[in-house]
Amino acid sequence: MRQNQYNKYLEDIHFITAQVIFPRISADEFKESHYKKLTYELVDKHVGGFCVFGGDLLETYNMINELQSRSKIPLLFCADFENGLPMRLRGGTEFPHMMALGKANDSELTYMIAKSIALECKKIGIHWNLAPVADINSNRENPIINIRSFGETPEIVSNHVEKYINGLQSENVMACAKHFPGHGDTSIDSHITMPVLNQLESRIRNVDLEPFVTAVKNNVKSIMAGHLAAPVLDPEKIPATLSPKILELLRNELKYEGLIVTDALDMKAITSNYSNSDAVIKAINAGCNALLLPPEPLDAINTLINESSKNEDFRHHLKISAKKVLEAKRWVGLFDSNTNINENINLSIEHEKLALKAAYKSIEIEGNSKLLPIPEEERFAGFAFVQDENLEKPSLFFKILAQAVENDCDFGFIDENITNEEINNLLSSIGKVELIIFAFFYKAKAYSGSIALPDKIRMIVDNISGKTKSIAVFFGNPYLKEKIYADLKLNAYSDSIASIAASILYLSGRKPF
Repeated sequence: MRQNQYNKYLEDIHFITAQVIFPRISADEFKESHYKKLTYELVDKHVGGFCVFGGDLLETYNMINELQSRSKIPLLFCADFENGLPMRLRGGTEFPHMMALGKANDSELTYMIAKSIALECKKIGIHWNLAPVADINSNRENPIINIRSFGETPEIVSNHVEKYINGLQSENVMACAKHFPGHGDTSIDSHITMPVLNQLESRIRNVDLEPFVTAVKNNVKSIMAGHLAAPVLDPEKIPATLSPKILELLRNELKYEGLIVTDALDMKAITSNYSNSDAVIKAINAGCNALLLPPEPLDAINTLINESSKNEDFRHHLKISAKKVLEAKRWVGLFDSNTNINENINLSIEHEKLALKAAYKSIEIEGNSKLLPIPEEERFAGFAFVQDENLEKPSLFFKILAQAVENDCDFGFIDENITNEEINNLLSSIGKVELIIFAFFYKAKAYSGSIALPDKIRMIVDNISGKTKSIAVFFGNPYLKEKIYADLKLNAYSDSIASIAASILYLSGRKPF
């Protein structure tokens, strides 16, 4: 069926209120009968679509296919796939993070990576990628942006934002520039509490807004409003998501006519300050068209229905938003009768090669380059410094490195909870070695609150590195290199599998192709 056959729904208050709602969904949880029943209820109420979290590719594909078959109006599925499907799902190609792409500084690579992500999205039925990050990482202590940003200057970020948008949208997958008006110069994670962009208006307009201006010029199909206050733009310190003044800047000055989507409404920057009902009403009144992840989606729908039944202006805003959602669905092809989910979800080896090429090009090395490549006869030990209990990638790094240089490697894991006794045991178990390799797996992560290196970790590094030659490899926060002593430092700007592989190629003296 074509979109014009659904125009009658735009006069239905229940339809226009539900179309702007995009709840959370997980293929892992969809297996549970209660969860599936609730999801069916949301589909039957005509929600606009869902935001995908969790599951493998086949499970997600099957879930999306099932829900599309049930829905009378096509559903628009979205997800955070900034550096590929593995950011949210089990499977797909994990590309280097955006800062790595900025450091590689190859516009064509960024375009091709975004295009590849779009192809993988479509194979499982997702037509809206909530990327790219258009924030400029101008605050090195930023706990949530960091390597998710293309870089530290408006020129670098704008250039890659343009290529990323064009790459996605060349495959009719919607891009989403985020987090307007710019989350880069903040020091607080909006998952925890509300950040404040304390900058002069001239600075915001001439720096932070530049990538969004580029995004608008390149016809980006959606822009995400951030959960951050900008007092010079709205003295009431209302988060941009709920601020008519800030979103009027986007609509009226930047002349943006596309879809404005909220950041996740279940984040504490919102839930700690507003009720579910207040948040959804204020977001629509501010100018948002799509409400992402309201904590209670059924309650959100009822709230919007009640408000629109007594407020004609509000109902008008909802109708405009529903039209924009339908237009987005039309643009990605969901109303075309020949649009089907691709049943062949095998992913191309070419995407893996592309990821490795970008990762290899992004590597930066400083210090004593004579330490590379690691001699095969040289015994070395490794320490992985980790911020959580996920040891999969640190283990992978050291195991593959040992194979690549064909030498024995003892390695251990260290976090800030390690005791002095455990440290001594690690050192004694490693024994005498000729080289120490430190691998740092610290990166911006929701709800972590900080990407700084604990003082205890720094003391441990100083204690170990003073005894033998050392190489430090940074797979996340690149600014840690300024606080760590090592004879040679290698910055990968990402902990993607490709970046781990690229760093091993450098350390072992091998070439990627």
